[in-house]
Amino acid sequence: MTEKMDSKMLEELGESEYRELASVYCKLRDLKASISEMHDAYLAQATPPEFDKVEAIHLMVDDVFDDLERYLRPECDPDSAFRTVKQEE
Repeated sequence: MTEKMDSKMLEELGESEYRELASVYCKLRDLKASISEMHDAYLAQATPPEFDKVEAIHLMVDDVFDDLERYLRPECDPDSAFRTVKQEE
């Protein structure tokens, strides 16, 4: 029973990691496209981007970072979260 439970938990964890990775990839792709568009417009017009475009990119970066931090912080800082699964000694 425990082995089935552990196997199920690992499977769900793998699916969760993949969904998170796919989500962050899509957000980074959108961010890259926005920055490329702003860069191309700057080269064509030689004028700095409008504040709303810079603010939109700033918010997108915050969103991606928050998603990654929420997901990865328990791995990087084990004291920041309670682990429900403990390794057997």
